[in-house]
Amino acid sequence: MSAWLRCLLAIVVAMVLGAACARPQGATGSIDPGRESPAAPATPDEPLSIRFPGPPASTYRTDRLLDPDSPVARAVQRTFPRLKIDRCLERAARAHLQIPLDRADRTPLAFTEAALHWAGCPDPSATVTTVLSSDVSVHALLRRIDPLVTEHTYTHLGLARADARAPYRSRWVALLVDRRVQIRPLPTSADPGTRLPLLFRLDPTFARATVAVTRPEGDVHEVDVGFSDGWGVASLRLGGTVGTQWVELMGHSSSGPRVLALFPVEVGRRAPDRFVGSLLSDESWLRSREQAEEYAAELVQRDRHRFGLPPLQRDPILDQVARGHSEDMAAAGYFAHISPTTGSVADRLRRRDYPATFAAENIAMAGGLAEAEDGLMRSPEHRAAILTRRATHVGIGVATTESADLGKRYLVTQVFAATSDAHRGQP
Repeated sequence: MSAWLRCLLAIVVAMVLGAACARPQGATGSIDPGRESPAAPATPDEPLSIRFPGPPASTYRTDRLLDPDSPVARAVQRTFPRLKIDRCLERAARAHLQIPLDRADRTPLAFTEAALHWAGCPDPSATVTTVLSSDVSVHALLRRIDPLVTEHTYTHLGLARADARAPYRSRWVALLVDRRVQIRPLPTSADPGTRLPLLFRLDPTFARATVAVTRPEGDVHEVDVGFSDGWGVASLRLGGTVGTQWVELMGHSSSGPRVLALFPVEVGRRAPDRFVGSLLSDESWLRSREQAEEYAAELVQRDRHRFGLPPLQRDPILDQVARGHSEDMAAAGYFAHISPTTGSVADRLRRRDYPATFAAENIAMAGGLAEAEDGLMRSPEHRAAILTRRATHVGIGVATTESADLGKRYLVTQVFAATSDAHRGQP
């Protein structure tokens, strides 16, 4: 099979969901592409250091539910019969109450995921909603999340409340996940060299599962999975180096693969009880397209680094392909992977004679680059492209649009690829 046929078969394309798919209207604009002046230094990210409200969970588990006879559980069941209130999600929601309210709208996805792991939730991510209400009951929160629950297939909910300043009485935080796997309790930390049994049961829509681990030493490998009486089992051998080992459980169905669980196991040390990171940053320092693309690429590398994955190599050819697609979308006023003039990402790579054995493309439209990356990481399909172990190279392209209703919006294209050519990177 030729390299290009393999590429065409391997193409991963997924569009940003929801409001991000709004078609840009009105005149288009651009970041100054000039490179004649030195790039202005990036403003430092505003730090965020939050101590979680208690010790970290000792195990990951999916079997701890709120008492169904409690008033909150009864209220939720009456409104959303399919939702189950999960104890670990409830704990993760309490962690979000530690963030000052004036910073809540800049909370990065990395904090939510750290809170999930601290709480003992193996879920790869969660949707977070914060509600201020003059009512101490849970009904104001349920009304707010009704559109989310109606439009999506969430299965589990965690919620927490704190007193709020006048004129409000309550600050509610809700975490929603679509959990399609049951996992027997698994330690969040263990000694180097320990073998841990991962026992899980898949949702019936998934025919099989694969498990991959990234050890503290940096090597990534797939673990054999067996099934007995509907339960899957994999033996996880922790590396010999103190650090973090990431475990990824992938389900496979007729509609493709999906990450069902993604969580860290601390090797030779206790799980952390604090999040140290940065808020979604102010991007007013960006003055050129070059700066925007460098920053967008840095955000991709940060997300890969926090999951123990190696960095991707920037490729000038992939940069040009990605930039061309972003500019095409801005100029022609559309938002899609398939261009009326250049076709698919496979077509665009083929025109550049790029010998890809694997390719994936993400596109995003948002008011900021960090917001765009955050949105991609919240989408399972886009997240899979960013965290793929198959890619070795990446290209980033950024353009902007201006409209009366949406204001300035960034159009971001990410192209991920692997190649058999050892001499890639030359334009």
